[in-house]
Amino acid sequence: MTGKINRTFTIRVPDKPGAFMLVTRIIKKYNGNIIRVSYNKALDLNTLFAEVRAERKELDSIAEELSAIGYLEDTITDARVVVVGIKIRDEPGGLYPVLKILDRYDVNISYISSNADNSDYQDFKMGLLIESPEMIRMILEDISELYPIDIIDYNGKESDLDNTVFYIRLGNRIQRLFDLGPERTMEFIQESNRIYQILQDGGEDPKTVFGSVERLAEYVARYRGDAFIPDVSSMDLGNGTVLHLVEPPCGSNTFIFEHGRDLLFIDSGFSVYADEMLALLNGMFPGFQSRNKSMTVTHADVDHCGLLSVIQDADIFMNAKSADGLERQSRMVDDHREESMACAGYSHLSRIVTNYVPPDPSRVRVIADGPEEHDDLAHIGDFSFGGMDFEIYEGAGGHLYGEMVFVCRDPKIIFTGDIYVNLKGMSDERKEFTSIAPYLMKSVDVDPAKARKMRESIKRMIEEMGDGTIVLGGHGPAEIR
Repeated sequence: MTGKINRTFTIRVPDKPGAFMLVTRIIKKYNGNIIRVSYNKALDLNTLFAEVRAERKELDSIAEELSAIGYLEDTITDARVVVVGIKIRDEPGGLYPVLKILDRYDVNISYISSNADNSDYQDFKMGLLIESPEMIRMILEDISELYPIDIIDYNGKESDLDNTVFYIRLGNRIQRLFDLGPERTMEFIQESNRIYQILQDGGEDPKTVFGSVERLAEYVARYRGDAFIPDVSSMDLGNGTVLHLVEPPCGSNTFIFEHGRDLLFIDSGFSVYADEMLALLNGMFPGFQSRNKSMTVTHADVDHCGLLSVIQDADIFMNAKSADGLERQSRMVDDHREESMACAGYSHLSRIVTNYVPPDPSRVRVIADGPEEHDDLAHIGDFSFGGMDFEIYEGAGGHLYGEMVFVCRDPKIIFTGDIYVNLKGMSDERKEFTSIAPYLMKSVDVDPAKARKMRESIKRMIEEMGDGTIVLGGHGPAEIR
């Protein structure tokens, strides 16, 4: 097994001949291989993103040498002119505290204008000459303690915003939303750039791309705490077994079979809602902590695996391909979705904003394995719960390598994961959130052609199972055919 991993460097290169050649020479010196590079002078004069594959020690040496020559950017990038909007109370001396802050940091004002809007505030627009990125954050933090502030523009060109402005605004926003440290914030910025680099080839505007990234983060943050109000429903399946469906505001559904004191989870949503889900589960199932619990997933995407590492007394079982995906996540290397360049950025962002932690691989029990490659649903194994027998079918890897479908013939139930979801039954808000991923990844499926074939196969299976079949997708409410 190779010890090589990927690391993205944010590099501040001077505007002079040979600067990039020096960067590549340092990377080559330590046996690094550049697998992705992003630089657009029209958007950002000096910032270059380079993803390098090498041994961990070699990557550390590259970082040390880039830092020694002053090229390594380990925080949000510089800005020369920042145009800010500040809403200042309309009263004598209201502007004075802001001017004191700027004077303390020795910042020059390139221009200033204000507009009274018949309210208690005036909208001030200022052009600030700022050199240090650290100073930018400090100034914004100090002013924001007094008044609402926002970055409007960079270098005074409304038609040609620099990436720096996007990154600063997005970085500040994400830090506030999730209380991230500088390192995780920079990782978020780098993954956002990865997404933009791919989408810009299709002519996407940076405002749209970064706006969608911010909407993703805002959706996840919005429903924490008391705002986490999932739709919860239950079905009595007979023989003492009840199926509970928890449909969260965003993230995958969580299905829970209850039979006596035994509980079986199929999928478990985003880990960012772990506290909220545990409170819900303790209310739904008296004595939850002492119950017998087992868990599985329809596939190993982070929005389906959130509670696997949280409910630590549960037995976890799945097929070999999904287990391998989780094992890769635990080693902090690309999983099966992240092997796709189009999907990697979104998956990494999801890990960051949901604070995702994969389960310890030693807890995962492999109960089925299919052929390495196949082109249709393959019956690879079985399991039982509460007197019900389930068949495990493995898909061809259209949505994700290792995807599974669980089928019970009596009663007639089929869990389809994300191969087949009930989009029509979703609320408008859930539909909007669900639309973000296909845009940022260009498709939620790693292989759209295979995914279409798998959906057709599932439709045929549902038809064969007949009337009364309960269809349970990874997202959206249950369907009864």
